[in-house]
Parts: sequence; structure tokens; C-alpha cells
Amino acid sequence: MRSEGIETLKAVARRSAWIVVLLVLLGIVAMNVLRHHQGAAYEASASVVLSPVDLGAAVSGFQSYVDPSVLNQTEEALANSMQLFERAASETGGALGSGKDLQGATSVSKDGGTVTFTATGAHPQRTVRIANAVAEAYPRWRGDVSSAAFTQAIRQVESQLKASPTRDPSLVDLLNKLKVAKTATGGNVLLVESAGNAVQTRPRPIRDSLLGAFIGLFFGLILVAAREAIDTRVRSEGEVEEILSVPLMGAVETLPRRAGLVAIGRHRERFGDMYALLAANLAQTAVDGETIIIAVTSATAEEGKTTTASNLAAALATRNANVVLVDLDSRKPSLAKLFHIPADAPGVDQIVSRRTRPEEALWTVSLNGQGPIVYPALGETHLDGVTALKANGGPKRGSLRVLPMGATGAQRGLAGQTTAVRALLASLSKTADFIVLDTPPALAMPEMTEISELVDTVLIVVRHGRVSRRSLAALTRIRRSWRSAEVAAVLVGTPRHDESYAYYSRT
Repeated sequence: MRSEGIETLKAVARRSAWIVVLLVLLGIVAMNVLRHHQGAAYEASASVVLSPVDLGAAVSGFQSYVDPSVLNQTEEALANSMQLFERAASETGGALGSGKDLQGATSVSKDGGTVTFTATGAHPQRTVRIANAVAEAYPRWRGDVSSAAFTQAIRQVESQLKASPTRDPSLVDLLNKLKVAKTATGGNVLLVESAGNAVQTRPRPIRDSLLGAFIGLFFGLILVAAREAIDTRVRSEGEVEEILSVPLMGAVETLPRRAGLVAIGRHRERFGDMYALLAANLAQTAVDGETIIIAVTSATAEEGKTTTASNLAAALATRNANVVLVDLDSRKPSLAKLFHIPADAPGVDQIVSRRTRPEEALWTVSLNGQGPIVYPALGETHLDGVTALKANGGPKRGSLRVLPMGATGAQRGLAGQTTAVRALLASLSKTADFIVLDTPPALAMPEMTEISELVDTVLIVVRHGRVSRRSLAALTRIRRSWRSAEVAAVLVGTPRHDESYAYYSRT
């Protein structure tokens, strides 16, 4: 099996193990509850050992070959005869019930020359008495069945002798043999092994728990298989590349709750390198002196595009690049909240409507410390040793500036504002190596399609286990119109793999 297939099975096991475990536990509980509800049950067995040969036939000389399989079937049919149980009921005076009651409580099995009568019931003593009563009645009843044929034959021979005046010697010899055979036959029973004690068969906690566990496991596996068959959500790198037909630039593990920015700050050691690798892959297309514009989008909402755009911008800044992060998600702007920018601060909406200038709406993010610290970037050319202008010579250090959507947000959207957005990007390009755009979901809003001609790269964020194959297929059709931009993808929210982190934690 290929490694990808093994990883897929591991992923299925990780996300579905709770279902199997839950159903196994439910199976154990349900089986034990059912057994207790059914009440106690006991089982007792009595055996009858048969002779390997027909004694009557051997003594009389009337032996003939009989197919063993036919003989076994005959013996088992006789042991299950209602007449046997009626005789057992009669011999016990009906104390154990009618013949029908005894037959319903008894099962018969034959193994070689042994016939076993197994009785089941709620009372141990009664169960033992039923098994013994049937087993003890069997030899007498079987003898009566076997001797009945000889009795009929004797009567016929005696009638012939009475009618014969000379008393034919051959008839006399035949009559003697028949009488000997009738005397020798007794059902061919050698021994009756009576039942001693009854064994409790229900409830048996260990056996019942194992049975319930296996039943729960069976249905759990069926449920998992059905769940996986109808679940069309994308969960692997291969699926992303196959459906979107674009290269996968990286995979990012599930981040801690409420830890949006991890490329800088206290989570950098654990998660920063994932975005650093993504930034390194995207930075390969950079050309000195030219600004690279990267649009980050997704198929649907809540896939992590804002988190990805923010961490990508921070990772690029730590590579000594001047980066501007712009919020173009007009319906659900999130950058201001993520970077703790005042809610009444101006932004893209005010710039597009010409109520402010870009330099008045930018905020600088400190790349040092345990978390992001932002402050207005107006008039700054150097901050904390970070060179802000590309034109400056000498050693260069990165910077990160954020342009939020604005105080009110463009609720009408930025659709149809391509000219204004183009002018904004041209202004920002003067002092930036990279411009990262946080755009709306491509299937929900038209902005991504409209600005595709203005960007160099479109990065599609796909959240593990959230977006469906159908949504990605729809995005693939839209993506074909982004002719001027390079398109790539990143898979986020993948299950954590502690093996990779162990490399950094060793001393």
C-alpha cells in the first residue's frame, strides 16, 4: 500500500475512532442490559450412548449394510420425535409439563454414537429433571420402536405355522430367530449418562460483554465506512491538487484556539516554520525591484484565509521584506480585530472613496515581542531599526504594515472598484516588496475575479475537513478566468504531527 493510502487510513482512524469506541461501549452496555432483562437461564445435558452395531440383527443373523449418514439422520429424527417427549411427560406424570413443553425446552444433537439431550430453562433443578427424564425415556421408547417390527413379523410367521399342517421347519427356524432378535433389541442403548448440575448460561457478564463489543465493533465499522462514503469533504493534499489542478505550496497544522498570529510571538517556535516554508515557496518568484502582489482567498467562508494571509505576511516580513497586508474582504473584515487596530480607524473604504490617503491609514506591526504591537505608520521611514523604503541602501530589515478595511466597512462591496483598487496597489507598491491581500471567498463574492488581473499570485486556502469536493470543483471553474495570475493552494487545519516538532525540541 502506498504511503498516501496509509496516511489516509490513519486520518480516518483518528477522526472516526470515537464512533467505533462509542458503539463498542454501547454494545457492551446494551447486551448486558438485555441479558439481565431476559432473566437467568440454565442448561443441563444428559447423554445416551448407542451401540455401534444393531444387537438384534447381529444375534438373529439379519445383518445388512446401512449407509452411516442415513443411520445418523434416522437416529436424530427419532430422538426429536414428539412421541419420545410425550412418553417422557407421561412417565413423569406431567410434573414437568406436556410433551410439547418438554420438546420446546430440549434440543437434541448427535455426535458419533452419542445422542445428547440439552434442556434449557429459568430454574436449574427443573432443567436437570427435564434432561434426565427425556434421556431415561429414550432407551425404552427406542426399544419399543425397534421391537415393533419384530412383533409384527412374529405374528405373521405364527399365522403361517398355524395354517401349515406339516409345521414347516424353515418357518419354525425363522420364528425362533425373530423371537431372539426381539429379546436382544432394546434400542441399542449401552449407557445413559444423567445430568448432574445445571450450568448458568445467562447472564454471563464476560461472554455477554465480548459479544456486545463485537456487535458494536461491527456496526461501528459499517457506520464509519458509510460516513466516509457520503462525506465529500476534502482532507488530503492529493485531493486539493487533483481537484484544483494547482500546486500545493504547503500544509499547516491546526493552530491553538484564539491563536491567530503564530508567525511571530510566543507560538512562533511551534508553528512559525510552517508559514516560513509557505513564504519561502511564494518568495521564489520575487524579482529585485518589483513588488509581488499575493491575493489570499478560499472557496467558502471560515476556511482560515485571514489567518493564513496574516501569518504569510508576517513570515515574509521576517525574511527581510517590506510587506503590506491589505483587508479587501468588505463584507467580513477581520484584520483590524486580529491586529487590535481601533475600530474607528480609516482604511480601504475611506481610501477608495477618497476620504483619506493610504499613508494615513497604514499601521505598522512590530515583529519583536510576544505578540503583535501596532501603531500608526504615518510619516515613518525607519522604525525599531526596520527600513521602510525599498529605495534605501545598506542593510535591509523587514517591516509589516497593515491596511484595514475601514471604520464602517464597504458594505456595498468593492465590486466595480477595480480602477480605485489598482491605484491603491500602485501607491502601496512604492514602499513594499510584497502586498498580501485578504480577499472575500471566491464563490461568495466577485472581488477576487475582478482583481485577478491586478495580482501576481492567488493563494487558495483549503481547510482540512471543511470544504466539499463540489465547492472546490466550482472554484476550479472560476479559477480558469484568472489568466494573468499564478495560482497555488495551501491546506490548513491538518491533524497535528508531533514527530516534526520533536526535531526542534531536542537539545
